[in-house]
Amino acid sequence: MKKYITSKSRLKDFLKYEAKLYGIKKAHYPLIAISENKVLYRYNYILRKREYYTNCNKTIRKYISRLISIRMEREHSIFLAINVFDKGLKLVHIGPRLVNGGATVGKNFTMHANTYIVAGGVNDIAPRIGDNCIMGVGSIILGKAELGNNIAIGAGSVVNKQFPEGKKYDNCRVTG
Repeated sequence: MKKYITSKSRLKDFLKYEAKLYGIKKAHYPLIAISENKVLYRYNYILRKREYYTNCNKTIRKYISRLISIRMEREHSIFLAINVFDKGLKLVHIGPRLVNGGATVGKNFTMHANTYIVAGGVNDIAPRIGDNCIMGVGSIILGKAELGNNIAIGAGSVVNKQFPEGKKYDNCRVTG
């Protein structure tokens, strides 16, 4: 498992970058989250803080952020494991999501509602996803699936094959 956020400066960099993705001017915890974007950014903010506290062994803060995260997960049905996503995670629309802790996802990943990234069957092999990918509504990536860079997964698709990095599969759409 790769640890993306290992210092306070790196945490601030992630939060500032992702706040821009959500159209939020300052990268701080939104106390009043009226709009859908602010609710999703709030979850993202807590996820990144949890990663920082876990990776830097800040025990008490790690458990407090975990409790807040559990409450938000149950409220919105969003279950994302820590240390899976690189910089640029953007959640679109409130709705159920599930991501396995063994998966790895590159930079600038956009995830729509009702999407799943999980290990397939009894094996522990989780998907690997490259940079600048988009997951459409209701899509599932499972097992030893591998996706290269700049790939868009169509709505309602189930991906269990490999589309590795390289000229052949980069910049393509996967549907079905």
